[in-house]
Amino acid sequence: MDNFRITALGRRFGLSRSSLLYYDRIGLLCPSGRSEADYRLYSQADCDRLARICAFREAGISLDEIARLLNADTPHGPILERRLHELGQAILALKAQQRLIAGMLRTAASGPEATGLDPALWLELQHACGLDAAALKHWHTEFERRAPAAHHAFLVSLGLSEKETTQVRMLTRNIKDNTMSMRYFFELFENLPRQGPGCEEATLQALSLLKHLPARPVVLDIGCGNGLQTLTLARELKSKILAIDNHPPLLRHLDQAATEAGLSVETQEMSMIDMPFATEHFDLLWAEGAIFIIGLARGLQDFHKFLKPGGYLAFTEMCWFEADPPAEIRTYLERVYPDIRPIEKVCELAEARGYAVVDSFNLPAKAWWDDYYTPMQAHMQALKRKNTGISEAEAVYSACEEEAAMHRRHSASYGYGFFVLQKR
Repeated sequence: MDNFRITALGRRFGLSRSSLLYYDRIGLLCPSGRSEADYRLYSQADCDRLARICAFREAGISLDEIARLLNADTPHGPILERRLHELGQAILALKAQQRLIAGMLRTAASGPEATGLDPALWLELQHACGLDAAALKHWHTEFERRAPAAHHAFLVSLGLSEKETTQVRMLTRNIKDNTMSMRYFFELFENLPRQGPGCEEATLQALSLLKHLPARPVVLDIGCGNGLQTLTLARELKSKILAIDNHPPLLRHLDQAATEAGLSVETQEMSMIDMPFATEHFDLLWAEGAIFIIGLARGLQDFHKFLKPGGYLAFTEMCWFEADPPAEIRTYLERVYPDIRPIEKVCELAEARGYAVVDSFNLPAKAWWDDYYTPMQAHMQALKRKNTGISEAEAVYSACEEEAAMHRRHSASYGYGFFVLQKR
């Protein structure tokens, strides 16, 4: 059987010569023999003993404790050592996965065109790293909770559409299941009167705060949905409204409704990310229930450049109404909308982004129920019968039912604030 000199043994285990000399001095690992020139020689049994020492050291066991373990004669010792070795190998594999994923994130930041990293490849790499569906969901949930704007940017960098990106963020689903989830999500929401909380009274109240609009203002409705508020804007302002959304069926619904009402509305399929408009082009930007898609901070910053000096931005945003909300709703919103702020913090952020706050008010209860939750729940019951047993559909329905139940119990603690700002 081969013997190893101290230098060769050290290279094999990644240990310095001085470490092995120290192990010899304290009696932890003594060489089995000596060469004719009096060099230390380590046998295979010595190598096996050193492997055990290294495994124990990786586990954080002290040298004194290791000496006792090596000299103890416990019946279960070999079994526990094998398990310890398996755990050590698993930890090494996880560390390798961690480094790989970190590299993937850095690569993805350059975008799919530069790197060739698309959603399919990203999913394959995630699975290769040992991330199952539960781990992927947790990964996206944590990313969204800790850095929602960065999560959004990362998903867009993979080539996902804004709709797909929003759905991943809202349901924290992994990319593989996203297409199917989107199908059931839009099947539920397309035919609702509104795709989020709102009412005509709130739209009119916000319009009444605009004191210095020109006679025929240039107006953009961002994330218009099927456009109930767009029709109100066109009727009240007596001006053509440009309305953008990224879901064509909603735009077709708005086109038809505007034509039937004889109102001037132009619709365009467009993402609110990187809008191609000239700077200082609009007198009024309107964003009911939409600014959350790219995050309030980014929305305020991005929209600012499109407004003329003195132009207005009107939007709704989820806010805390109480300083100390109940634990149940606080925990829920930390999971589904961690970007929520008190109304005064929204105003502070707006002022820091170059706006003056004209006024703000809370949406009334009817804005949540008349055109949103009540018709949603009725439509959902029919869809549940149609899609019984389809897990992706049931996940959408479960999330929406939980949202409505939370608002029913805690509407005094949170809701939408309607903000009207003016560009300074």
